[in-house]
Amino acid sequence: MTFGWVTLDPTMGVEVDHLLRRFARDQWVRLHGTPRVTVLAGDAQLLALYRSWLAITDRKVALFDSEDTDRAIREACALASHAPAETVAVHASRQAIDRWRADRSDRLAAMVTEGMVVGSTSFAHLDARSAAELAFFEALEATPATTGRFALNESLSVRFGSKACEVDLLSRGDRIAIEIDGFHHFTDPENYRRDRRKDLLMQQQGLIVVRVLAEDVMADPRPGINMVCQALASRLSNP
Repeated sequence: MTFGWVTLDPTMGVEVDHLLRRFARDQWVRLHGTPRVTVLAGDAQLLALYRSWLAITDRKVALFDSEDTDRAIREACALASHAPAETVAVHASRQAIDRWRADRSDRLAAMVTEGMVVGSTSFAHLDARSAAELAFFEALEATPATTGRFALNESLSVRFGSKACEVDLLSRGDRIAIEIDGFHHFTDPENYRRDRRKDLLMQQQGLIVVRVLAEDVMADPRPGINMVCQALASRLSNP
């Protein structure tokens, strides 16, 4: 998977999803020990979205936001190289980043290009469960065993309640369904009962059902990915 520039058209309705997926990819890279600086080249709204995403992940960030772009980038890259697992970000205008990058081809420029996120967006509310679905999908795409196997928000050809049964992440070919659960799935008895009915329905359709907590996904998706890989291995050995 290529981790490069993400340029967004603010007139489209999908810019927030694109940004969240990019933030999730940066987190995945860090979890695997590769230094990554998230470079937020945009306005205050882009920074606000990033802070909201961090709040859901319960992560602290070393944010370098200074009029001295060169100093901010150098300090951020140095910290990321020293502590790859740390969440490190730089915020500056697109113009400032472009001026800094002009005619540069050194390691710092490469790190900035790899971590560049370009966008301007507005948002009213960032839903933790939706963010977790995107984060888990990015983790699946970044894992060789599961790349290209799962699709987001798919529907089955069977009804659940008044509409088609919807699955957060589905591999039709492997017959594996992944559901991302928020805390409300357990604090409300009726939601819990509904999930169990849905599990039974999906199992009756021949699906292995894997459930993971949204909070766990946002903190570290690797244990959940391991469960999915175990389910996939079972499918491949018993087709």
